[in-house]
Amino acid sequence: MSATTYVDTPLPKYTDQARSTVRHLPQHVRSYFSDMFPIMTWLPQYNMLWAWSDLMGGLTVGSVVIPQAMAYAKLVGLPAEYGLYTSFVGVALYPFLGTSKDISIGTTAIQSLFLGQIFASIQETPQYQSGQWTDQKFAVTMAFFAGIITLALGILKLGILYNFICQPAISGFMAGSAVTIVISQIGKIMGIHVNTSQVPYLVFGDTLKGLPETKVDAVFGFLSLVWLYGIKYICQFFSKRYPQHRRGIFYFSMSRNVIVIVVTTFLSWVINHFGQYAESPFTILGPVPAGFQRMGAPELDTSLVAYILPNIPSMVVLLVMEHCSIATSLGKISDYRIDANQEILSIGLANIFGCFFSAYPATGSFCRSAVQNKSGAKTPLVNVLVAIIVVLALYALTPAFQYIPTSSLAAVIAHAVTDLIVGPTVWRRFWNVHPSELLIFACAFIISLFARLDVSIYVAVALSIVIQLYRSARPRYAILGRMDDDTVAATKTMVDEKSAARSELDTLAHCNFVSLSHPILGQHAKPIAPGIVAFQPRDNMIFENSMFVSEKIMDEVKRATRRGKPLAEKVGDRPWNNAGGAEKSDKPLLHAVIMDLTGVNQMDYSAIEDLKAAANQAERYSGRPVSWFFVLNDSLAVRRCLLFGGFGTQERKPGRPFRSDLKKRNGQDDPANDNNDGDDDSSDGQQSINDNNNNKDNHQVTEIEDVSSRPVKNESTLSYNHSDSAALNGSMDRGAAVTHLNDVYPYFFFTMRDAAIAACIRHAVPEEHVSPAPSLSVSVVPNTDEEKKLEKQ
Repeated sequence: MSATTYVDTPLPKYTDQARSTVRHLPQHVRSYFSDMFPIMTWLPQYNMLWAWSDLMGGLTVGSVVIPQAMAYAKLVGLPAEYGLYTSFVGVALYPFLGTSKDISIGTTAIQSLFLGQIFASIQETPQYQSGQWTDQKFAVTMAFFAGIITLALGILKLGILYNFICQPAISGFMAGSAVTIVISQIGKIMGIHVNTSQVPYLVFGDTLKGLPETKVDAVFGFLSLVWLYGIKYICQFFSKRYPQHRRGIFYFSMSRNVIVIVVTTFLSWVINHFGQYAESPFTILGPVPAGFQRMGAPELDTSLVAYILPNIPSMVVLLVMEHCSIATSLGKISDYRIDANQEILSIGLANIFGCFFSAYPATGSFCRSAVQNKSGAKTPLVNVLVAIIVVLALYALTPAFQYIPTSSLAAVIAHAVTDLIVGPTVWRRFWNVHPSELLIFACAFIISLFARLDVSIYVAVALSIVIQLYRSARPRYAILGRMDDDTVAATKTMVDEKSAARSELDTLAHCNFVSLSHPILGQHAKPIAPGIVAFQPRDNMIFENSMFVSEKIMDEVKRATRRGKPLAEKVGDRPWNNAGGAEKSDKPLLHAVIMDLTGVNQMDYSAIEDLKAAANQAERYSGRPVSWFFVLNDSLAVRRCLLFGGFGTQERKPGRPFRSDLKKRNGQDDPANDNNDGDDDSSDGQQSINDNNNNKDNHQVTEIEDVSSRPVKNESTLSYNHSDSAALNGSMDRGAAVTHLNDVYPYFFFTMRDAAIAACIRHAVPEEHVSPAPSLSVSVVPNTDEEKKLEKQ
């Protein structure tokens, strides 16, 4: 006796889902607020080994953050102390909120460049020149709105929006921004006054025009660049030559920024102190006030808010993109996962608190975060030491800061961003994946050189979304065929005619199903059977592609089969859209369509309506009822839509669409339950069903999962068992052997093999050829009502 196990996947009711959500709401709320402070998960396990690593990492990053903070503030156009304020608040708060051990929040080159473009336009306004708008008001206003918006995004868990920015767009934007920054710093390195608020190509042109005006600043600038790049490449060489000293060489390499600032500052002090100049012969930083001189509640000017409001969305996009991209990248390197929502939340709170310290908008820094990762930091607590170093610099080192040459700071900036410029190797990677990837990269890169930074990222993101929408609207698909097993095909020639049908099914059970258009396997494949079309969508079936998929199904139906009713002989009697020549009569009639939906996880109303329309068109074309067989995965969304369309039982009146199985299922709950009255195991969802069919066909039918609301089967139950096995004893135990799995709906299947065999049995194999054999069990539970209906048609 063969055993067929019917599996049902009950569709959850929306009311039950709502009750479950309400019931678990307190637990979700507790989890939501506990996740806001990730420090509670790792702080209790903090140890001395972690502390030592964090100490070394903090000292390394601290030596980098001081010169960079002042340099990036000058890139914005603000006094140097604003960069120190910004660098303190972010690193002080991040250990309590962050989910990355490597992120260092503070000033960044790209964000500073964008803010500098905005601030340059503000400096030209009458309000700024009259003193109504000040540097502090600009910094505080930008930080306040950056914090409020990013905090809202984090609280609302909208970090998923970051996923809409693809990697080529980020790489192109970063590379273009780095080139823009280098161009803007060339003039400062040379001591040439250039208006850097213009687009990059104009700034570069003005720099070339001003070369005859090069000042002594170039000496400090070029010597700084020689030192920075020389030490970098020398350390790389010696770290490979002497790997046992790699860590010491790394720490020395990371200190090259602070060394060049200390040396050039000392030389600047000597020249200005002993040279008896009325003013410095080269540009220096100037006085830097000690401590937090500008602390206080933020004051917002409504006119300034109205002026900068159009730039705030772009600023938020840059903040989130820069922070999440470096955090994600470092997380992959160090084998941990960040929470994008929590990272955005940390940016928001850092900028809101930064308003009270007169900081300008801060985010995660590419350069310092990479240094923090390479320095061996173990926990986010490393940022506390960085904050302490910034505070010490503000209170103890500000007298020396005034002698820092501006050209040296410009050299530090230019050197820091060159690592973001990617070369032809990365370009080839994008091209090898798909030309559209290189197009997105090139779009972001080139536009950043001829327009503002925010325009480049907007255009690149829009282009990537358009490409993705096109891919979704025109998804890949395949027409499946069978590739028979040679060993089974060889034994097929040895059977007699009576066993021909059974042998064909046996061959079908062992074959592989591949695309007929496969470049290698397609030439060895053939159609499953005459009059059977197998279609495999390779994307979700949703409103933007449902019509395209339906059209391709009908194209294949018309290509592989012929009309059930020939066209009229006279052209005038034919439909206008079918007025061509006569069709080939050697094509078979369409019997069945097999839809392999194992790669489809979403389906919507438009898709199921277009699929129903395709079913009606196929029936009109073939002039006879056409069965649709579906190979499904465990997606409830797809299952619900198919049941809504009536494809589960495919019951209908002649010429009418299928009746929905969802209404039928709800309406037949009681009859199904009545069949199980008196069953002691009904509460466990493991019940013996359809006893009459069991006795008639010598099958034991067992169901797993809860099928108490299973619709009564009105269609034929098709099953094919390759080998006889012990029958199931009325219930499904864990680990029990199952001879064959069948969906409770007769047109739903788990494998392509089962669907193909069912289609062949239903339409291609005569009844006298499907008698059971010892090695082959085929059962057909007939449906007399359906047979009579077909006979009438």
